[in-house]
Amino acid sequence: MRARLGAALTAAVLAAIGVAMIYPIDDLDVWWLLRSGAYMLQTRSFPTTDPFSGPAFGAPWVNHAWGFELLLYAVYRLAGPTGLVLLQALFAVATFGVLHALLRREGVGRGFTLVAIAAGALATRGFWAPRPQLVTYLALAAFWAILRDYRDGRGDRLRWLPLMTVAWANLHGGFMVGPGLIALALVGEVVDRVLGAAAPTPGAGRPGRLALALGASLLATLATPFHYHAVLFPFQVLGDRLAQAFIIEWASPAFQYGAIRLVEGLVLLTLALAAWTPRRCRAADVLVLAAFFHFGLQAVRNLPLLVVVLLPILMAALTETLRERVPPLIAGSGVSPRRFGLAAAAVVLAFAVWWNFPARGVRGALPRVGVAEVFPAEAVAYLKRARPPGPLFNDYGWGGYLIWQLYPDYRVSIDGRMAVHGPKRFAEHIEVAEVRPRWRETLDRLGTRLAVVHARSPLAIVLRASPDWEVLHEDKVAIVLGKRGVRP
Repeated sequence: MRARLGAALTAAVLAAIGVAMIYPIDDLDVWWLLRSGAYMLQTRSFPTTDPFSGPAFGAPWVNHAWGFELLLYAVYRLAGPTGLVLLQALFAVATFGVLHALLRREGVGRGFTLVAIAAGALATRGFWAPRPQLVTYLALAAFWAILRDYRDGRGDRLRWLPLMTVAWANLHGGFMVGPGLIALALVGEVVDRVLGAAAPTPGAGRPGRLALALGASLLATLATPFHYHAVLFPFQVLGDRLAQAFIIEWASPAFQYGAIRLVEGLVLLTLALAAWTPRRCRAADVLVLAAFFHFGLQAVRNLPLLVVVLLPILMAALTETLRERVPPLIAGSGVSPRRFGLAAAAVVLAFAVWWNFPARGVRGALPRVGVAEVFPAEAVAYLKRARPPGPLFNDYGWGGYLIWQLYPDYRVSIDGRMAVHGPKRFAEHIEVAEVRPRWRETLDRLGTRLAVVHARSPLAIVLRASPDWEVLHEDKVAIVLGKRGVRP
């Protein structure tokens, strides 16, 4: 009976996590991913050069997420935008389900485990969108679980890591996170053994097997249509300083937001517990936490990865603290360490819920499907109806949506595929979009005769005032401007 109740409670918490991740699509890149999937099926071809944009037409395109694009388009054909929203929720449930199973195998109590995954879900809410990153969140959790199980002697499933890497490499460009995690685990094991900081547990794995898994996984990264170009792709993206300076998801976390401060709180709690426990932390845990904390501070898009690797480290430190440090503190009170810990965890979780969803924001937390009203839907309807001639200049964030809605009638000037457009074309876009000194010359050189931008953007203001341009359409989201004489 108790086991059934526990299983029902676990299912309820995981279901609640899934419901919490049901919110309208507002991600900018979903749309070009959909168009790419449709393009591959409709043309029965595999694009290696860009077919969707004007300035970058024919440029090399390392389409690392091709497998996910096909999956995304299949889901869309089956269930439309609702299916895409449910897909993001299912990936969240699967990811936290893997973490739940890992924590239970590591001896963490059911109550503590459920509190931990609930806190992790709260900290990452808003990051779950129908994008290839979903694959990386889930794959990272699975890699981390396999590596920790092997280290602690709970089973050897290292042979799955290279096979998982093959799938990962064809679904998202973040696949190098997997071999990187194996390398950190290997270095940590070697350090622990050299320093004698942690005696191997009976049945624990050997560093040699980790080294073999690392080598096989590195070879597996080449099993894509792009071979070594796919391996180089993540490093090229990290090296594009211009894009990272202007694209929001590459910015450092903004700590005024509740969810990000919750991540900060989880990190600080982990550090405090790690310092208080009598047993030294494993070197691999220190290395992994330091690496992912660095990447989390570097770009907000990396915070879910930090949360995935953090939760098992946090709960290991908490379990050790409750076992060794708490009993002397509450001696004579009649309260068991387990009940004391659960009460403290419940308070922390309640505070986290209040922190993320204050009373005025509860309505926004309710599950909703569909597409958020942040895209130029009315402007697209006008372009489909009137068909004014291009070439087109568009807002950066709307490029993917315009590709999905208007290709092949129009080719965009830019979209979220920064590796395709490159620093030079992105710099040209910024020159025009921010109305910098040479914006007019750049716009003329591109041959632009049509613009779709935010209604109150700097470019909209200057074009509206220009005698060479006229307003063709305007709504509360977007404005369409055309050069004089191009009105259909």
